[in-house]
Amino acid sequence: MKNKQQGFGLIEVMVSLLILAIAVLGFAAMQGQAIKATDESLERTQSLIMMRNMGEKIRLNPTAITSYQTAINSPSTTVPTVSCGLYGSATTTCTPAQLATAESYIFTQDMSNHGFTVNLHPCPSTGGQNANNIMYSWCLISAWGETRPTIGTDADKNCLTSQVTNDDDSITKGGIYHPKATCMFMEIT
Repeated sequence: MKNKQQGFGLIEVMVSLLILAIAVLGFAAMQGQAIKATDESLERTQSLIMMRNMGEKIRLNPTAITSYQTAINSPSTTVPTVSCGLYGSATTTCTPAQLATAESYIFTQDMSNHGFTVNLHPCPSTGGQNANNIMYSWCLISAWGETRPTIGTDADKNCLTSQVTNDDDSITKGGIYHPKATCMFMEIT
């Protein structure tokens, strides 16, 4: 008897290789997503640690909140002339504003070195800073990638949504993350 099934083993091998190639591509795509999620987690952790540190400094020096806001939102590229003992040697006693400027300089430099941008704004969910609202809080916002550490309506660039109020001036929403934002914020009261 003659066997007429010549080449059948080769077809089985080719189909098996095709299935294996599809499985390997799926696994590679899954690995890519896992690496992306790990990187995002690392960025959030680094940002959170540095923001907590700065938040505690702001809480310890609340009278200089406007100095912190100015120095964080418009970071200086030059070292402040008064170091307050944070870098170099302290030669004079610092005012709260000078301490805020020196601490903000170090903070913004550290954040920039890790690829973060940062801003300090009145939180949109608490009504912001005005004469009628004594219980407002501040939002320390850190962003990376294409996101800016800002509050606004541009979902592709801003971190948080703006405050929205009813006709009676009650706050209905605000301070919600935009869906594609790569950022985080910390409320400082």
